[in-house]
Amino acid sequence: MEPVRRRAAVIAASAGIGMLALVGVTAGLVVALGSSSGHADEAAPTSSASTAPTANSSAGAATSTPSAAPSAAATSTVKGQVSQGRHAGDLRFFLLAPPKDAEVYGDEAGSPLTAADLASTASDEAAVKRALNDYGFKSGAYRTYLTAGGGAEVTVKLSRFADAASAAGYYNAHYYEGDKLTLTGGYPARAYHLKSGSAESTDSLLAISYQGDVHITITVTGGTKADPKLLQSLLDAQYQRLKSGR
Repeated sequence: MEPVRRRAAVIAASAGIGMLALVGVTAGLVVALGSSSGHADEAAPTSSASTAPTANSSAGAATSTPSAAPSAAATSTVKGQVSQGRHAGDLRFFLLAPPKDAEVYGDEAGSPLTAADLASTASDEAAVKRALNDYGFKSGAYRTYLTAGGGAEVTVKLSRFADAASAAGYYNAHYYEGDKLTLTGGYPARAYHLKSGSAESTDSLLAISYQGDVHITITVTGGTKADPKLLQSLLDAQYQRLKSGR
């Protein structure tokens, strides 16, 4: 099965920190970040931090070649530590491990996600890079894989910010225009069913959350019918790995 790839077109406008808005359109998907997102009813616990924008939904995975799921040897050199919500070391360490029978795109241990990657599809890359710097973006990592038989494509992205308040602020201001899905994890999270606007692509399920100073984005694309239970289980497992390091 040929994996479905999507590349976002991004428009950014800034009138100073706290007034930043970024919109990305990908097959009906709209992402808006800023102090007036209109989603305060879904906000995480209190945070005075503003948020940096994210601008690259695939992070370059489109040109990668599938390989087997990461082996113990492939991931043993990637180290990280977490203490009271602060994550140190290589952020790839905290990426949710794919199933053993999955086909991984790119580096088996995961790939870094830089500010340049996040800004690469923006109409004003310099403005987005400045915003990421101002809001305390520190590092990012992602991994994309196909489930057994190519039934679904899963992308997990982690973005580490200056502190937990900054990650919470990013989450509070970050939403997608799609059909909302119910989540049951008991921690701040939102999920959406994103309908494809093209006959050449399939619908996606997307969830966002954060744990400590790290923001989480998980996307599941493909299959005959998107499965919210799969999205929930992936998000639960990723949240727990960030929380405990296991």
